[in-house]
Amino acid sequence: MNQALRPTLLILALTAMVACNRNPHPPSEAKGAHEEAGVHAEDGAHLPLKDIRGLSFLVVPEPKAGGAWFPAEAVGDESAQAMLSSPVRGIVSAILISPGRPVGAGVGLITLQSPELARLKADWLSSKARRERTEAELAREQRLFEALAGSRRELEAARSEATTARADEEAARLALEARGQHPETAGAVLTVKAPKGGSVTAYKIQLGQGVEAGQELGSFQSASAAIARLELPPPAPEGWRPGAITDVRRSDGQHWRAQLEGTPTTLTTDTRRLSYRLRLLGGSLPLPGTSLEVRVPLENAVYLPQAALQQVEGRWGVYVVNKEEAVFRPVKRGLDVKDEVLVVEGVKPGETVVTEGAYLLKAFQQKRAQPEAGGGHGH
Repeated sequence: MNQALRPTLLILALTAMVACNRNPHPPSEAKGAHEEAGVHAEDGAHLPLKDIRGLSFLVVPEPKAGGAWFPAEAVGDESAQAMLSSPVRGIVSAILISPGRPVGAGVGLITLQSPELARLKADWLSSKARRERTEAELAREQRLFEALAGSRRELEAARSEATTARADEEAARLALEARGQHPETAGAVLTVKAPKGGSVTAYKIQLGQGVEAGQELGSFQSASAAIARLELPPPAPEGWRPGAITDVRRSDGQHWRAQLEGTPTTLTTDTRRLSYRLRLLGGSLPLPGTSLEVRVPLENAVYLPQAALQQVEGRWGVYVVNKEEAVFRPVKRGLDVKDEVLVVEGVKPGETVVTEGAYLLKAFQQKRAQPEAGGGHGH
């Protein structure tokens, strides 16, 4: 190569490199422009509306407060559920009521043949007879002593025997009562009864099975449910705090007032929703499993159609129309109410947003953001 051309080629190469790396807008100016618009750099893309067909538009209405009805279920609280158990050892001789059958309080559910209970009854009868005998002996010694025909020593001995007999009878009586049995009516057969009105949900025993004292025989559910269980998708309604009073209704028109007992801090593992408990206040309570509706108070917010909200790079937002273009703007999303969504922050009344077809703008924006195949300077 000609030696005279080498400096000239070097200068041209350096000039090309500087041109490739030159930014037509300084970073500070670009950043400032987007911050002034209130959106991130990728949100500031102006999308031409004339190139996309099938779009519908809506003027953002004024915000409003109110409430919405959400489905719930009546459930029994902890006091409505009970474990059926045997207070003594025995053998299952009969299952009187099938699971799921409604019964009243005190109705017999299971009978047990219990040698242990028979022994306890025999101990009580024996101690009762001994107490009666020693008391009669004490009365006789008392009369003899008063007639100067008996000694004080014999009187004191009779009094001591009577005191011991009374204590033994009391211990035998308490042993029966501790097992839920009245001494006068207790026998070798024990009947396990319904603790309240309701139904047996399941048995854990079979006929002829031997059971131990305290062993679980089955589970029992009260006939009424004092709790309305409600599950909502996140985010949680703002301002709904424990102690708040709201309305609950059933399909037949029956209403209750209900108090919110607590607010969830985590999502349920199965449905990934927020689970709320509301205690029904007064009135005839529903059966467990009854379908209910709970009125959830909602904050002051704008209601937009669900189609208007799109999720771009993990953020919910809407496409706001400005003349012949649309710009994606992030918003703060609230609860879904039927076919609408609460938008707490991000849009103003009077602005125009894209509703039907907003997903087309999202697809167009994502396609335009992708680098063209084979792009670049190639040097």
